[in-house]
Amino acid sequence: MQNIVRFYFSLAIPFLLAVAGTRLLLSEQFLHFEYGRPGFPADDYGFTAADRRAYGSHALHYLFSAESSDYLAALRLPGDKCWNAAAGALDCAMFSERELRHMVDVKRTTTLAFSIAAICALVSVAFLFASRFNRELASDIALGIGRGCKLALLSILFAAVLSLAAWDLAFDSFHQLFFAEGTWRFPFSDSLIRLYPEQLFIDAALAIAAFVSLGAALILGALWIWDARIRRQE
Repeated sequence: MQNIVRFYFSLAIPFLLAVAGTRLLLSEQFLHFEYGRPGFPADDYGFTAADRRAYGSHALHYLFSAESSDYLAALRLPGDKCWNAAAGALDCAMFSERELRHMVDVKRTTTLAFSIAAICALVSVAFLFASRFNRELASDIALGIGRGCKLALLSILFAAVLSLAAWDLAFDSFHQLFFAEGTWRFPFSDSLIRLYPEQLFIDAALAIAAFVSLGAALILGALWIWDARIRRQE
C-alpha cells in the first residue's frame, strides 16, 4: 500500500498541475491578453484584434459546454472577412468541415483529460482526509507529492530543452499523440489558424511551464516547512 500511495502521488501531482495550468489558459482572459499584446502576429487575411476577440471565444464556449459541433457549424463570418468565399458573398461559414472534425477531436481529448483530473483530485482529497488519522499514510503521501513535484520540474526542463531545440518536432509530436494523422494541419487562411496562430501555442506552453514550475516549487517549499515543523515536535 505504501508504494501504491507514493507512486500515485508521484504521477498525480505533475498531471494535476499541468491540467490546472491548461484550464487557466483555456479562457477568454488569456485570449484577449494575447490578441492585444505587442508583437502578437497579425492576421494576414483580415481579422483585426477586435475580430479575434469576438470570434476566438466561440471555440472555448464549445469546449466547456454541452454544445455539439452544430454550434460551431452555425457560425458565420461577414463577407468582408471571408477569404475563400465566392465574390460578392454576403457571408460564409466560420469553420470548414475539416476544422469542425478537428474541434470535435479536441473536445473529446480535453473532456477526457479534465474528467481524469477531476477523479484524481477526488482520490487525492480522500487520501489527504484519511491521512489525518494515519501518520504513516501522511508520510507516504508527503513523499509521493515531493517526488511528483520533482518529476514535474524535470519534465518541464526536458520539455523546455526539446522545444528550444526543435519546437516544430515537439508541436507535431504532441498532435500526433492525441490526433489522427492528417486531421490537424490547416491552410493559413482557415479560421482556426487565423484565430489561434502558432505563436499562441508557444506562449501557452511557456505559461503552462511557468505555472507548473511555480506550483511544484511552492508545494516543495510547503512540504519542507511541514517536515521541519514535525521534526521540531518530535
